[in-house]
Amino acid sequence: MVLKIYLIRHGETNFNKSDKDWGQNKEEELNDRGIRQTNKLTERLKAIKFDKLISSDLKRALQTSEILSKAINLEIIQDNRLQEYDPGEVDPSSDKWIEKYKRMLESGISKYDIRPFGGENIWDLIKRVKSFIDDLEKENGVIAIVTHSGVNVAFINLSQGKEKNEFINIKQDNTCINILEFYEEKWKILSINDSNHIDDIKPKKKLYESQEEIKQLAKEYVLNKLNNLNGEIYLGEDIINKSFGSYDKIYKRYKGSPVESYLVSREKLEIPKEWKISSIIEGIEKYEIGKIKIGDLKHKINISIIYDKREIEEKNLEKIR
Repeated sequence: MVLKIYLIRHGETNFNKSDKDWGQNKEEELNDRGIRQTNKLTERLKAIKFDKLISSDLKRALQTSEILSKAINLEIIQDNRLQEYDPGEVDPSSDKWIEKYKRMLESGISKYDIRPFGGENIWDLIKRVKSFIDDLEKENGVIAIVTHSGVNVAFINLSQGKEKNEFINIKQDNTCINILEFYEEKWKILSINDSNHIDDIKPKKKLYESQEEIKQLAKEYVLNKLNNLNGEIYLGEDIINKSFGSYDKIYKRYKGSPVESYLVSREKLEIPKEWKISSIIEGIEKYEIGKIKIGDLKHKINISIIYDKREIEEKNLEKIR
């Protein structure tokens, strides 16, 4: 029998508004928008017949699970292996820590034994997520799992047999859904980072005055970035509709309009490792490939890879190559 899982990230917290990818503050709660997002998530999932609901035991995940559990009429199974990556009292991406990490490696300390003060290392996270996956593979039916961005990214990569040095960077919006199936000892990815259910609760946006200049900047960036790839290239959405601007709150990890571009290719592409998976929904792959800066704000560039031009025929697009 097939095992199908809905791997879900919790709703927004005030910590997430700072656009951080990780953190294990056990008492961090959903904010008002996080509750609204979770209600939207629940509305989308309530008709699905789930067999189990498993959750991280951190408060923000449990709050998300509690709202969902009332709609799908299931008790919550808590599992501390699903807790978010805990970096301790330092920022593992800071220059100070990176330099210290290098010195410790050079002194002969194993990478598996180097941990930020009071925290864990990435290998600890991988070990507990792998343990959870091993147990999960003994299950069947349809299971909802509510957890965190770092756990989801590790789960998806490990499910595809990737080692740490091969991990793909994957975006995870609040209350996003990743759907995977396990059948005949193999995991198949059906979707990644599907958060369409929160599209209608966008924050207010202030439009920029220089819409044409911004479009030209975006066009130059996209053409330069995709210079070595064959196919037709289009721009769409805010950048074409003259509605490019900055949100008054973080929305789907953005503070401002993303540049949406499309590459229509006749051949299967080898995706550069540095591209970040933004989403995979209904077979359409979207990646974050860079940023442009407008004033003090950076706007991310997305590229959707299309192999059948009919997928975009009804969109309002402008061809740039």
